[in-house]
Amino acid sequence: MKAVLFDLDGTLIDSAPQLVGALNQLRQQYNLPPIPFLVGRPFASHGAAGLLKAGFDMDKNDPAYDSRVQEFLDIYKEVFNHNVQCMEGIEELINTLNLREISWGIVTNKAKKFAQPLVSSHPLLSSTECLIAGDEVGVPKPSPEGLLKASQLLSIQPSDIIYLGDDRRDVMAANDAGMVSIVARYGYLEAGDDANTWNAQHIIDKPSDLLSYLSP
Repeated sequence: MKAVLFDLDGTLIDSAPQLVGALNQLRQQYNLPPIPFLVGRPFASHGAAGLLKAGFDMDKNDPAYDSRVQEFLDIYKEVFNHNVQCMEGIEELINTLNLREISWGIVTNKAKKFAQPLVSSHPLLSSTECLIAGDEVGVPKPSPEGLLKASQLLSIQPSDIIYLGDDRRDVMAANDAGMVSIVARYGYLEAGDDANTWNAQHIIDKPSDLLSYLSP
């Protein structure tokens, strides 16, 4: 393998504190008690839609859905880049990739207005060779479009690239792009999620496990 592409939330960065915190601020505005962090954490990979489902049992069919999403985003934009940490073990992995001169990039469904500041302001992540956000493609993951766009930017064939993510849609996108799909089981999997049923080529439990799939 000549390159690694990463999902962002729950794979590279631990954004759950900010996401669940914003959700609980919104719940407070509606006189609802906060949901426990560990209850909300698995939904952090699913964006506003997943968090509103967890916090308000709302989906896109609810007449108030669009306005509630905007309310959530208005809160999140004030806190999204406050003291965001990388997932445990990511710093060592990225430093090793850089040392071995292995290309790496990021493909996320997160909007560019959030993803770009998060990445560019983080000393470790700012060295990424590419960042493809969810609103920079016609169809976000599970479509392979963003992954293929990243492959073109890196000038590396998809078959020589690993894509690491913590959600089933990441696996679907990687498989459809012809990349090596690997599940980050250390990420935001929901209770009862069985990554073994996602048709991924590999599953890892900590970031350093990825190194065994790379060229020496």
